[in-house]
Amino acid sequence: MSDTTKHEYLFDAKLFTSLRITASSESDARRTLAEMLECATINCGALACGSPLVGEASLDGYLELVEVDGEFCPGY
Repeated sequence: MSDTTKHEYLFDAKLFTSLRITASSESDARRTLAEMLECATINCGALACGSPLVGEASLDGYLELVEVDGEFCPGY
């Protein structure tokens, strides 16, 4: 007889993402992102079975500035 018990598994994973935010300055944008992403709940859509794929996210390292007002930032 096979075991059909379902278990919940928790994995630590590093994800790559780009975040776009509107703020009055780069420092305000960085501060806001750091505050909002301290153990933030994230929703990654649904699994094939329909269950939501949710997790927690926190910053791990430096925020690298890529563009301002749609213009690419040199040095990226």
